[in-house]
Amino acid sequence: MKTLNEQVNDIKVANTSKASKKAALAKLGITPYEISIILADVEGKVSGRFTFGVEMECFVNRGAIRTAAERTRMAYEYEGYNHRDGHSYFKFTTDSSVRGMDDPIECVSPVLTGNDGKRMLKNACKTLNKADAKVNSTCGLHVHIGAAKLTDKQYCNVFVNYMYLEAIIDTFMARSRRNNEYASSIQDHKYSIERALTIENMQNALHNCRYHKINPMSYNRHKTIEFRQHAGTTNYEKIINWVNFCGKLVIWSKKNRLTAPVASIDEIPFLSNEEKGFFKARAEHFASL
Repeated sequence: MKTLNEQVNDIKVANTSKASKKAALAKLGITPYEISIILADVEGKVSGRFTFGVEMECFVNRGAIRTAAERTRMAYEYEGYNHRDGHSYFKFTTDSSVRGMDDPIECVSPVLTGNDGKRMLKNACKTLNKADAKVNSTCGLHVHIGAAKLTDKQYCNVFVNYMYLEAIIDTFMARSRRNNEYASSIQDHKYSIERALTIENMQNALHNCRYHKINPMSYNRHKTIEFRQHAGTTNYEKIINWVNFCGKLVIWSKKNRLTAPVASIDEIPFLSNEEKGFFKARAEHFASL
């Protein structure tokens, strides 16, 4: 028979929601205060580095970018529409889906990682804002997280976990991004997503189409998983919080797979309390609109 400590540890590492863990610990006779202490050290603790890339769709004048970039020393180049990797600068390309204002562009970051990557991204946001970049409802923010080292099972876990988080994610996304033609829901594909065993299976489950909230097709060209749901923005705080959400989701999915929808932002297992607070504030903002 297992000791109390062994039972507690089993509950802590179980692939269940925080609410389920609280209930299981309470059945062992542990007080609410003790439960809060036990679960505090697993709250949002997700370790590991990840590579990321960001595509910011917006409207910004070329001359204004040149002036701003001279001040911030951001490396950038204007190019024709392409999907080439390997650039060390921020790439400005055309995108036919961005419309309604003058000077539409997509600002594509190089592959970034760690604090250096965050600093480069922050400087790019600063540059765009100095150049008076604008967004509207046609703009999206696309985040790529490196997936080259994921196993087939881990890759599939990411999609299953996003599916079970989708209803909660929707609460802190703009209404225009909750079922967008370029970022559609994956809920309708639940049966196929849950049964996918390989990367190819998951791509087939989503009809080999990239226009979903989470895109299975970016793996073929970039060895990434692309998260397409976020609305367009050049606000660094919004962007980096979503980057961290996506990156931590991928890391957490290496060992964990949800089996039911998550009930609230508080129940998202890989976020810190600070991150939960940020997304709660965003959800309250959109609920008031």
